[in-house]
Amino acid sequence: MSDTNAVKWLRSQGVPFEVLEYTFTEVGADHAAEAVGRPLESCCKTLIVKAVGKSFWVAIVPGDQRFDTRKMAKAIGVVEAQLAEHDEAEKITGYQVGGISPFAMRRQMPAVIEESLLALDRIIVNGGRRGVLVEMATEDIVHLLNAKPADICA
Repeated sequence: MSDTNAVKWLRSQGVPFEVLEYTFTEVGADHAAEAVGRPLESCCKTLIVKAVGKSFWVAIVPGDQRFDTRKMAKAIGVVEAQLAEHDEAEKITGYQVGGISPFAMRRQMPAVIEESLLALDRIIVNGGRRGVLVEMATEDIVHLLNAKPADICA
């Protein structure tokens, strides 16, 4: 089992989760979902979003949906939001793009989760390294991140 910072942190929180490992070939929730045999809609993307004023946010969206920066801006109460550049996301999270976990990031950021995910009992997020995923109860993810549910997909 991979002992990433995210996995260690989750263990310390005492919540149940399952680590799913696969051979990473390229970035994308579709590749990860196929590799672990899970539906794409439950395999989430963890995106780093930059709001006007240089504040950063975490957005958790289903792998089968497209993130909408306008809806994200509205959800967090700013005029404009955009995806962080890859190098910027890696620097502030401490994780490599394709393995960014919403847990145990180098810098804590507020989180927003696509509200449609709340209909799923369990979802999958990155586990802190390419090829490492974590499957757990959606409500535990919302609770641990104090994530705000909102409509942030197109």
